[in-house]
Amino acid sequence: MTKTSSQDYATPFQIMMGAWTGHSILYDAKGKYLYTGPSLVAVYWMVPGEVMRYKQEDFGNLDSVVLDHEHGENLKDLIKLREFDLVIDGKSCKSADGEVGVTGAESSPGTYLFHLKFPWGDYYNNQFFENPNERRIIGPYVPKGGTAFSGVVSQTFSRISYDVPDALK
Repeated sequence: MTKTSSQDYATPFQIMMGAWTGHSILYDAKGKYLYTGPSLVAVYWMVPGEVMRYKQEDFGNLDSVVLDHEHGENLKDLIKLREFDLVIDGKSCKSADGEVGVTGAESSPGTYLFHLKFPWGDYYNNQFFENPNERRIIGPYVPKGGTAFSGVVSQTFSRISYDVPDALK
């Protein structure tokens, strides 16, 4: 890590800033393991305290994942490259634009709830920080027009830097 934590949980979303490494695990709705892939995440302020950029890239071999009709190919899209800006309003946020509609809120210090609306369905996730340098994300995916979830994504990330190198932006 490039510097020590100055996180005091007082400024919503500030704890998310930095470069993160981790992995994404995909399960079906019955808990059957489907996939694990490494990820790199960059989160940084475009406008400090007002606009946050989130960028995630998965480096796993998603093409090797065989999903039946019940699970749908769209589950793969949940853990591919994602980049979007979030407009911050106190303890809540919403996406500025793009194909992914995002709303979120800090429910308590270090715990965040998000709803990501993709053209093919909805992903709900809960993000919580075990400490300033360890983050867990878990949530279900509900296909468009569906009433039940068809998969669950579980992610674990460790902070590698409080600063995001230009190469990751």
